[in-house]
Amino acid sequence: MTSTGQNPDLGRAREMADRVNAAGGTYHRLELAPGVVLDGDYDMDRYVGHYRVPERLDGQTFLDVGTSSGYFALEAHKRGAKVSAIDLWPEDCLLAEISDKMGLGIEYHRKNIYDLDESFGTFDFVMCGSLLLHLPDQFGAIRALRSVTGKRLVVSTATTVDSATNVEPLCNFIGKRADDGDYWAYWEVSAAALRAMLLAAGFSRVDNIEHFSLDTEAHRVQYSVRHVVMSAYV
Repeated sequence: MTSTGQNPDLGRAREMADRVNAAGGTYHRLELAPGVVLDGDYDMDRYVGHYRVPERLDGQTFLDVGTSSGYFALEAHKRGAKVSAIDLWPEDCLLAEISDKMGLGIEYHRKNIYDLDESFGTFDFVMCGSLLLHLPDQFGAIRALRSVTGKRLVVSTATTVDSATNVEPLCNFIGKRADDGDYWAYWEVSAAALRAMLLAAGFSRVDNIEHFSLDTEAHRVQYSVRHVVMSAYV
């Protein structure tokens, strides 16, 4: 305990929340401690059920690919996994700071998804949420994900309007730069196309296919993107 009687981890969480929120928040809404919240564009607590993540991940290794501000990495840690995460942010990014100051032991690596291969290791559970739509070579990215998946991959991405009913493997090229940052939206894919790519990349089966609309929080810049999510198994 500190001299003021406060939990030092809680004090660090509040300091981070105040600083991040004063700067405009971040990508994911993150609750670092009860009542200590980093404001974010997306409250993934509203959507995590679609990803079929087990309530407990004790003893499993977990890789969060394209972690952004780290929702899935932090959620996997809460559920007992040994967590690693990659993105293009510097080594002192928000997730790394949260892990360090809160003593979570999450390993963050600055790494491009296209550079993933067996030399990085394999993980029981790999998560790739809302990343493929921003990548010019989405099948190359899926092959890279396969190379580090030991058991199960969960992947979500933007989908075509009739994805839930159309059996055709459609990939719709968007090629649009975002209005609010230096990134692009390249692809919408049908569920059939994503499933076919996963199987072609070497996964043995695909299931848990769900569709949902990923919407920003009401007080943030408004986006609503149709998504498909599914699990692929080695």
